[in-house]
Amino acid sequence: MQEPVSVSKTNLELGCIGKKDVITTDGRNIGTLSGAWIDTTAWTVISLVVDLNKDVVSELNVKKPILRTAKVNVPTANIKNIADVVQLNSDITNLGSILTSP
Repeated sequence: MQEPVSVSKTNLELGCIGKKDVITTDGRNIGTLSGAWIDTTAWTVISLVVDLNKDVVSELNVKKPILRTAKVNVPTANIKNIADVVQLNSDITNLGSILTSP
């Protein structure tokens, strides 16, 4: 009899996602979807990774890397809809307190 495979209690990053624009409730395009984080214990998506547009980085108080695009995690609780675009359920002013760095 084979031993059961142990499940890792870590998160897994998923990077093979189609690029979609990410829009706030006030119509601002904050960037593009570039990946997601998956909880491997429950096999659920816990957050989406967004590459931020240059014009919203300072507005959201996100530290920008020197040679790369600023990325943030958006928890799935803050996603309203995903279709041709990713629509968030908050506006740009409330978004800064929700986002975390990947």
